[in-house]
Amino acid sequence: MKNNIGTLILTIITLCILNVTNIVAQDLVPFEVVNNDEVGLTVAPYSKWGMAVGDINKDGYPDIFCIRWNGADNYSRLYLNTGGHFQDISQQTPLPQIEGQSISPETRTTVFVDFDNDGDQDISFGTPEQIYLLRNDDNTFVDVSDETGFRGQKPGGFISTWEYSVGGWADYDLDGDLDCVVSQQNYDNLYLFRNDGDHFTDVATEAGLDGTVLSEQSRLSWFDIDLDGDPDLYSAYNFFRNDNGVFTDMTEEIGLGGLEYVAYREFLDFDNDGDFDFFKVVGASEDPGENQLWENRDGVFVNVTGDVGLQLNADRYRSMTVGDFDNDGDVDIFVQLNIDPSLDVLLINDLLEDGSRGLANVADFVEITKTGDRKGSAFLDYDKDGFLDIYLPSAEFNHILYHNLGGNGANWVVLMLEGTVSNKDAVGSLVKLCAGGKEQFRYTRAGNGWLRQDNPHVHFGLGYETSIDSIVIRWPLGQKQVLTDVAINQYHKIKESDPTSVKKLDGGVLPVEFQLEQNYPNPFNPSTTITYHVPEKANVVINIFDISGRQVKELINRQHAAGSYSIDWSGKDDKSNPLPSGIYVYLLRSGNTSIFKKMLFVK
Repeated sequence: MKNNIGTLILTIITLCILNVTNIVAQDLVPFEVVNNDEVGLTVAPYSKWGMAVGDINKDGYPDIFCIRWNGADNYSRLYLNTGGHFQDISQQTPLPQIEGQSISPETRTTVFVDFDNDGDQDISFGTPEQIYLLRNDDNTFVDVSDETGFRGQKPGGFISTWEYSVGGWADYDLDGDLDCVVSQQNYDNLYLFRNDGDHFTDVATEAGLDGTVLSEQSRLSWFDIDLDGDPDLYSAYNFFRNDNGVFTDMTEEIGLGGLEYVAYREFLDFDNDGDFDFFKVVGASEDPGENQLWENRDGVFVNVTGDVGLQLNADRYRSMTVGDFDNDGDVDIFVQLNIDPSLDVLLINDLLEDGSRGLANVADFVEITKTGDRKGSAFLDYDKDGFLDIYLPSAEFNHILYHNLGGNGANWVVLMLEGTVSNKDAVGSLVKLCAGGKEQFRYTRAGNGWLRQDNPHVHFGLGYETSIDSIVIRWPLGQKQVLTDVAINQYHKIKESDPTSVKKLDGGVLPVEFQLEQNYPNPFNPSTTITYHVPEKANVVINIFDISGRQVKELINRQHAAGSYSIDWSGKDDKSNPLPSGIYVYLLRSGNTSIFKKMLFVK
C-alpha cells in the first residue's frame, strides 16, 4: 500500500464507498501501526482515558501527556518527543507524588499551556480533590498551584470527591495572558480564573457565570463562535457569548437550543466558507439523539446531517478529533470507539462536482485496524513530515500510534505561531490561507474539551497546489499580519510581527463622542502615538493611507469598551516593510462615524 498501485486501489475503493461518480477526491493515504518500543512509548500500567498533545519546548515535535484514569499508586506519563522518538520524563514532574499518593483515581482533563508567557508550555490538570498548575523550568516541572492561587474550594456536605475538570485556556479579557475555566462536580458554579500575571483570581461572578448551572459542565471549551475577536464559552448544550468579558447565553439565538445528548463536539470550518460549523456525537447506543453536523449560516446553525450523507450510528464513542489527514484542503473527522470488535471511524470530507459536500467512513480502507479498550484520540504530526498521524491511549497496547504514510503527492504547510504582544501560545488566533482560489480557516486553542487536547500547530493541506497566495493571521489582540511567498511542505515559526498594541488610558470621565487626536510627535521618526476616544462599546477600525489614497496599514480592527485608547505606529506597512517619508492620513471608522487626520513621516 506504500506504492502507486496501492494508492490507486485506495482511490478506487474510495469512489465505491462514497457511491458517487462525480466526486472531486484527493487520493487517500494509508496508516501503519507504529511499534511502541521503537519510538520510546513505554508501558503505562494504568487504565487510561484521554490525553493532551502539546509542544512543551517549542521545537515543533508534539509531546504527549497520557492521562491516568484508574490505577492505584500510579501516575500519568509525560512523553517528550525528541525528533520522532519519545522520552518518558514523568520523573521530572511532581506527578508521582500528586497522583501516586491520591486517595482517589480519575485524573481529569489535562491541558498544556504557557500560562506565564515565558516561551515554554506548562501543565494544568484536575483530580477528584484539586486542580494543579505545573510550571515548566527547562522541561522540569514545579507545582505552583498554591503560590499562584490556582486552587478550587472544597464544597460543603458529606462529599469525598468533587472532580475538577480544566475546561481550557483563553485570553477572555484580551489583556495578553491566558485565563482558565474550570468546572467542579457537586458545585453549581464555574471557576473563571483570571490571570493577573503571577496570580489567579476567580472572577466567575463578575463575568456573569456565578450561579450558572451548565448541563454536562465538565465538557467546557473556548471558541470564538461569532468571530468578533474575543473567545466565547460553551459546554455540551450551552453557548455563551463574550461581551467585553461578560458572558450571555446565546444558545437559542444561534439555533442550537434543544440539542440532544452530546458526548463530544467540535467547531470546524467544514465547508471552507470562513465561519465555523458544529459537529457532535453521542456517547452510547442507548443515548437519545443522533450524531450530527450543523452548518453555520450567517451565525445561525442548521442541521445538515442528511445533506452531507453522514450515516454514523449511535455507539460507544469516547473521543473525536478533526484535521486534514489526506492534505486535500478539507477538514476530516476522526471518531474514536471503545468497543470490541468495532473499528474507529474516519470520515473523509470531500467536495462533489455539483458543489455539495459528502462525508464517508474510510477507516476500513486506510488500515485503521486496532480494536479493544481505547479512550481518547488526537491528530498530531509526530515525525514532522506534514501528514497528520493519530494517537490513542489503549488498555491492551498501552498506546496506539498510527503513522500516516502520505504518498499521495499532496502538499502542506504548518505554522508555529508565537505571540509577542498577544499571549505566547497565540491561543485565539484566526488564520486564513489562500491558495489556488480556495480559502481555508483555522482557530488556535488550548484544550479541545473534556479529556483531550490535540495538534498544537496550525496545519493546512494544500492538495496539488504548488504555491500559497497569502496567509492572513488575526492575532488574539486584533493585529492583522499578512504573509506572502510562504514556502510549502515546511514548518514555519511565525512571530507576531508588529509590537504595536492598543493601550487603554486610565482615569477620567468616559467620552461622550468619538474623538481622534492629532498624533504625537508630528512630524515623527521612528514612531508616533495616535490617541482616540470611544463613547460606547463598538468595533473600531483605524487605517493608514498614503497621499495617493492607497491603504498601507490596518492599524487596528477590534471591539472596544467605552474609554480612551492610544496606539503606536512605526512607519511600516501591513507586511512590516518600511514606508518612505511623506504625508500620511489616518482614518478612524466605527459604525457611521468617520474621522481622519494627517501626519508627516520624516526619515
